Amino acid sequence: MNGLTEDWQPEVDWATPAGNLLKSLFQAIPSTTEVTITLFGSSPLQLAIDPSFKSNDVDLFTKDDPEWLQKIVKAAGFSKETAAYYIQCCWEGNFRTSPRWRLRAAKIPCGHVTLVLPHPIDILIAKLHRYEEKDRRAFALVVERTGHPTEQEMLTELQYSVDLYRPNFDEEVTGDITTNTGLMWQDIFGREIDVRKEIIAPALERRRRGYQEDLPREDYKAELRRLAEG
Repeated sequence: MNGLTEDWQPEVDWATPAGNLLKSLFQAIPSTTEVTITLFGSSPLQLAIDPSFKSNDVDLFTKDDPEWLQKIVKAAGFSKETAAYYIQCCWEGNFRTSPRWRLRAAKIPCGHVTLVLPHPIDILIAKLHRYEEKDRRAFALVVERTGHPTEQEMLTELQYSVDLYRPNFDEEVTGDITTNTGLMWQDIFGREIDVRKEIIAPALERRRRGYQEDLPREDYKAELRRLAEG
């Protein structure tokens, strides 16, 4: 894997558990159906970075409602209810990562199925929401095998992903991505990071400049007050 400006063109190891399961799934999908399937979670790292990296399941989504694919998965015996190593059909919104992930994802033609593998940095960013022990291992593995992401690459990409740092909804049961980013920085880059100062504040300032490049800040505030009063 090269830096973020380079094309992501992985060599997929189809002999892995994830690879074998995906090939079986592709065969179960009617050949008359053209479908694009995107992987996330740990299975892309097993397929493209290290075949020995453990993945508990294969998380994937399509651009449409997953119900039709869930029926195929269940009928083929690949669901959580019937298989020890199973396929989890998710909603695209479950993959919470950089808004730029599609720009660098690899598309791999597999007959009537196109497999999309997000770039490793996007896989890793999505793991910051939880950052359990296996997520720590994923970060360490990718950096060890590829030399990326560098600290600057991660800083830049998390600034583009600043909206991930907004407070969770009350109904959400997820980890604290701000705290987890700090833990990851210690693990991978060996130093403490002030997430608000080094990621959130610079990103919001760049966004502010982009929205109001020709408008002085005080005029902008006055305009907001005028709109509120009106």
